[in-house]
Amino acid sequence: MTISQQPSFELTVEHVPDAAVVRVDGELDYDTHAELVDAVTSLLTPPEAAPPRPALLRLDFTGLRHIDSSGLAALLLIRRRTDEKGVRLLLENRPVLLDRVLEMTGTLDHLVDPAQDAQDIGGQGRPGTG
Repeated sequence: MTISQQPSFELTVEHVPDAAVVRVDGELDYDTHAELVDAVTSLLTPPEAAPPRPALLRLDFTGLRHIDSSGLAALLLIRRRTDEKGVRLLLENRPVLLDRVLEMTGTLDHLVDPAQDAQDIGGQGRPGTG
């Protein structure tokens, strides 16, 4: 007998000077995308007692194992919200599976600055390339 379990999904938020880092671990999909959007929204519109809004939002996808259309929609919404707030968005440590989705949907250039790619790769392969 096989017992199905929900795949794990975890977000970790870290505040560093002038930036917030959100680490995504697990599957960014229909069941989890709202959690990412909510976390980012709270960073972009902090209450008075919280750290100030960061100038840079870094989404770290080292632990990303899957993304579906809801996850992609979440990234596009996050991009819109960061643009509205004047916050720079970086998608870091993108595994090949994320780049494939971004390329296939024509959203790579919208979500990723080519200069960022040159810095991130630094002559090394992408995470998840085997």
